[in-house]
Amino acid sequence: MTGTEILYFPSADACYLRKFDANIVESGPDHVILDKTLFYAEAGGQPTDTGMLRWDGGEARVWKVTKEKGVIKHYVDKLPPSGQVHGVIDWDRRYAHMHMHTSQHVISGLVFKIYGARTVGNQIHSDHSRVDFQPAAFTPEDLKRIEDECNAVFAAAKPVTIFEEDRIAVENRVDDRALMDLIPKSIKRLRIVKIQDVDYCPCGGTHLRNTSEVGRMHITESRSKGKETDRIVYELL
Repeated sequence: MTGTEILYFPSADACYLRKFDANIVESGPDHVILDKTLFYAEAGGQPTDTGMLRWDGGEARVWKVTKEKGVIKHYVDKLPPSGQVHGVIDWDRRYAHMHMHTSQHVISGLVFKIYGARTVGNQIHSDHSRVDFQPAAFTPEDLKRIEDECNAVFAAAKPVTIFEEDRIAVENRVDDRALMDLIPKSIKRLRIVKIQDVDYCPCGGTHLRNTSEVGRMHITESRSKGKETDRIVYELL
């Protein structure tokens, strides 16, 4: 079985697509595998997309999407018949995750540039997100600076570009921020998310076209998560 074509992958513009047509290539007891998809499979701290699959005479709710060993499974509350389906993602949920994921790249990029702290964990939600940094022991003054620096980037309307590059070229360019050691060596072409002079990082998530869409960030909490590790929790306004 060939892999599912990921329709939001090619560019930031593609992340804004909401509907698509696809063929069912395999069905399980509670899921289907499609030849192409716009649904994001939960990974890398970004939650799954949800939505609908429709066909002549019926529809099914997609409540979870996973990717296991390269296979993308769409879990549904009703199995479609074999053939073609029309997919529609829940746009409000997707767009909220796009805001959060782009803002996470901004804060991760800035904290690495200013403090030399790597992102060692993150979790995106629709209404708030968290990022774990190491080594870090942020003071209240640091948190104020981080918030201000992020909001300046959002206000500056910096473009977000998505493209592919050869792994070797990426390895020769990136620093410790990129966590290249977590990407399987078998992957020779990497999808890159670049936010002008703020961040350049391999990433499979969905993103905004421009930082101006984010709005403003407000850090709601910071606490220690162990030796030299601080967690920042924030919301978008």
